[in-house]
Amino acid sequence: MEEIASSKNLTISKVTLRSILSDLFAKERRGHVFSIIIFAPLIYILSQNGVLSPKISALAFLSLMSGYTITALMGLNENSRKYLEKSATVSEKDSSNSLFQSIIRTIFSNFKIAIIPLSISLFVFLILVALMGENKPLSSIGDFVPVLLAALFIFWSASQAISYKNSVNIWINNNIEPDAGEAEFDSKKNTIIQLIIVAIIVAIVSSSMLSFFGDGEGLNSTKGAPIIVLIVLISHGFILWYSTNSRENLMKRIDGKKIEFIWGLALHLFASWHLISVYRRLVSTDIDAFNIFEEIILMIFTVIMSIWAISSRGMNKNYNLFVSENVLFWGIAFAFGYAGSVTMLAVGLEGNISSIFAMGHAVTWITLLMMHNQSCKDFLTSRL
Repeated sequence: MEEIASSKNLTISKVTLRSILSDLFAKERRGHVFSIIIFAPLIYILSQNGVLSPKISALAFLSLMSGYTITALMGLNENSRKYLEKSATVSEKDSSNSLFQSIIRTIFSNFKIAIIPLSISLFVFLILVALMGENKPLSSIGDFVPVLLAALFIFWSASQAISYKNSVNIWINNNIEPDAGEAEFDSKKNTIIQLIIVAIIVAIVSSSMLSFFGDGEGLNSTKGAPIIVLIVLISHGFILWYSTNSRENLMKRIDGKKIEFIWGLALHLFASWHLISVYRRLVSTDIDAFNIFEEIILMIFTVIMSIWAISSRGMNKNYNLFVSENVLFWGIAFAFGYAGSVTMLAVGLEGNISSIFAMGHAVTWITLLMMHNQSCKDFLTSRL
């Protein structure tokens, strides 16, 4: 079912992974992507250099998050939606302009569509400062905002695992047809095969990453790869053993046997990636360009997976807060919240950013492993 009609005669398209990716990279909304690229690092740098206090920077991130949340709600309305994206048409006169004029026009058009969420964010920020600034009526609450935003980092990290699990669940349900027929299986053999596949891939990936991005000395070299593989085999082997009953009940079905194997590999490979990230950040105190790039990619991945999972569930329950036209705004709101949490931990609470990222990856890794047993039960229940 591709479309669902909502109240007030609003037709809302079903949100798919393809539509989310298409919306994220659409030229018409690119200006909104620039807002997170520009303002998140800017606030972090100003906070790190002491230009902005922890309270002010926390209120700034909270305001930007609120501004894009309100913008996402505005995106539900077709009339207001046209002001949130630039026109894709180019007139003949415009196409004949010089390269410099084209660049200026592109910058202006991208900035123009971001005026609405940024204006809303500024309005919210002024209200919060007036209420929670120094010597203001709610200044004591304002002092708590940086701590609250920092504490949310645990939520953002755990949400990576939850959104990944929900997204894989959606993919499996869409691609593996229900088949309740009885299947023959060997749970021990299945466990060994999964661990071998995961161990080989982890050995290759960890060796490559430590070879290219390590300093070649001690644990920050390929010598650390066997340690990572050993931790993976012990931890993931324990989880597979702990989930034996749930896995066997699932594998009794023909479709369940496929699901158990695919889900096991998908979970353990993604969990292993986070374990490798934890290891690299503990043995290396420097945050190089690759580490920053990795965090950005994971944040984008988490945003996409979260929106896909939440919107798909919302569509099934006729919750019309997530549509293909506003998922980008929800994603940017989420990204500002995540960036604010990292900033508060690194600047507001004077934490080491390398250790902070390691802690976040550790939370995601542990959460993924803890979900395995219950996930097998949920897959079986959903197909009964």
